[in-house]
Amino acid sequence: MMGTESPQIETEKQCSSKQEQTYQSTITLFTFPTVLKFDFKILVKHSATIMHDKWTIEEENAVSEFRKTMMDVVPKHLHEDKHLFYKFLKARNFNNQQAELMLTKHLKWRKEIQIDTIITDFKPSEALQKYISQSFFGFSKEGYLLQYAAIGNSDGKGIFRSANHNEVMKCILQEIEKNKVRLKRHSEKIGRTVNQCIYIYNMENMTLAKATHRSSIELFAIGVAMFQDNYPELLKNIYVINASIYFTMAFPIVKAILSGAVIDKIKVFGKEGWKEELLKLIDADVLPAFLGGNRTDPDENPKCNTIVNHAGYIPEHYYLTKNVGNIQKKANCQSCCLDRHKRAEVLVEVAEPGSVLHWEFETKYYDIGFGIYKNSSDSDYPVDLILVHKVDTENKPETGMLRCKSPGTYVIVFDNSYSWFHSKVIYYRTWITKPVEEENLDDFITIEF
Repeated sequence: MMGTESPQIETEKQCSSKQEQTYQSTITLFTFPTVLKFDFKILVKHSATIMHDKWTIEEENAVSEFRKTMMDVVPKHLHEDKHLFYKFLKARNFNNQQAELMLTKHLKWRKEIQIDTIITDFKPSEALQKYISQSFFGFSKEGYLLQYAAIGNSDGKGIFRSANHNEVMKCILQEIEKNKVRLKRHSEKIGRTVNQCIYIYNMENMTLAKATHRSSIELFAIGVAMFQDNYPELLKNIYVINASIYFTMAFPIVKAILSGAVIDKIKVFGKEGWKEELLKLIDADVLPAFLGGNRTDPDENPKCNTIVNHAGYIPEHYYLTKNVGNIQKKANCQSCCLDRHKRAEVLVEVAEPGSVLHWEFETKYYDIGFGIYKNSSDSDYPVDLILVHKVDTENKPETGMLRCKSPGTYVIVFDNSYSWFHSKVIYYRTWITKPVEEENLDDFITIEF
């Protein structure tokens, strides 16, 4: 794929020479990771099932009015879902102005994160599939979705040695989107709307090292903020069980960014009392035996390993090791060198709507800014598809894809304008794959029920 870069690009040899003369700063900046952003379309077909909502007349009227207000802003496939408007109204105490602001920000986030295609387009690595604990195991007596997470068993250090922050966050967001599909289908099955989840967080085996692991706390805080802003009213309750002193060390950091409404939904238990509480909500035949129910695996294992991911320490063979030479050997690989305060653009031509733009890149040293935009025929301003954000390829190359809704020139940006000291060598390649037929998209969805 041919690409054009800005005039500031130098040869690798020139750049390497400058790097040898560059002052090596010892300052480490504390920055939160930025999530790679992307865009998509609901794949689950609508059902003819009639569902009944227990809304007051005032709430019905508020939802109807809000939908009219947002008609030209909300995409058609989302506008059909009246529950979307109810959730954002309720999250802002039915204040139309505040709800409109919140929903507008959410729509921008959906586009940037490409949340509509995350179920089909994102493929978690084997390490994330095996060791991130987020297990759906059924529905409560009242129909709420149930999910279990073995937080205390999780190996935060190992996770971030096996994947970058973007991949971990996308893995979590993908599961949230799968839960929304599960809730929709369950609502159709029982004939009434249920759109909330109950989360059980088990803190057993939590240690000081885990409770104070910086990357885990940062990502959890970012995830909580993202959840509050973009999934209003999805949370019914969080049950924290087997909490110890280590939980009290980490929780205040997260609590500081929680809304009062969310804090009120969190119930914390030590070693005692939680089994009885869970059985009030969940049928014993649905609740796994290790959580106080009757459910076991076919071999009578109370741990229910066939449905529950218990996390654990990640073997070192999953750890990422960087080998710049791998990309260099691949077809169509190109390289460029960006001096400090400079940026480069790579132009990619897309001929067919629905085509998928793929990329793979890494820097020889340090991080680099990355983003994608497209010039719009309807506006004098370019449309940002992926906002420029820092990407750290210290451990592995960055890969990604973007479903291109329309043909035209897509511009990949490599940005080193923020760097005061370092030039950057970048190895990259791009390629296009043909559109996937609409009727075949469901073949890519793998959601267990």
